[in-house]
Amino acid sequence: MVFFLAMIPTVIVRKVIVVAKLPKRVDNLIIHVYAIIEAMTNNAWFPNASSLLADVKTKNDNLQAAENLAKTREIGKAKARDVEKYIVINAVSNLVAYVQNICNLNPGETAVAIAESALFHAKGKGGMPKRLFSAKSIMPGTVSLTGNVGYPCFAHEWIMSRTPGDQASWYITIIPSTKKAKTLVAGLRSGERVYFRHRFMTRKGFSDWAQMISVIVS
Repeated sequence: MVFFLAMIPTVIVRKVIVVAKLPKRVDNLIIHVYAIIEAMTNNAWFPNASSLLADVKTKNDNLQAAENLAKTREIGKAKARDVEKYIVINAVSNLVAYVQNICNLNPGETAVAIAESALFHAKGKGGMPKRLFSAKSIMPGTVSLTGNVGYPCFAHEWIMSRTPGDQASWYITIIPSTKKAKTLVAGLRSGERVYFRHRFMTRKGFSDWAQMISVIVS
């Protein structure tokens, strides 16, 4: 009797390093920091970030005021603005450390999605984690999902969420299963960040759900 063993691809989970990559120009920095604050506010991944966010906002407000004074070209105002700039950068580093701790508890692609949901970047130590599928916004309100299994499957299932920290939210919007490792999700709001997961079925049953990925809808 001959037994055939299905070869399941191995996923190597590497530690994700969170980095801010802040703009150098002060005006762009101010805008970007406000965007970070907005992205992290009421984000299910960051339930205890309110005091850190308030501190960053206060310091970014001070930087905005200092930048306005620096534009008057009054002597000493540019140097004062630069001091406020570095205060903001240091405050954002506290947010990075907070997000890093959350990512450490949720390794792999989940960590990447968590970092991106805060408008930070994720670097993989030794290389980025291998993505089991991809999501791409191909037109306004529509996202294309593509699986990456590498061998025949009977079916593919897809789920989505706007608040990934809430497990029940993954099953609010129904995405039909497919025979091919591709599907389109339409009717989304432009500018929103949506999270997706994917699994497939073989003769042995369904695989585990892949680590989630996220995309901002065009």
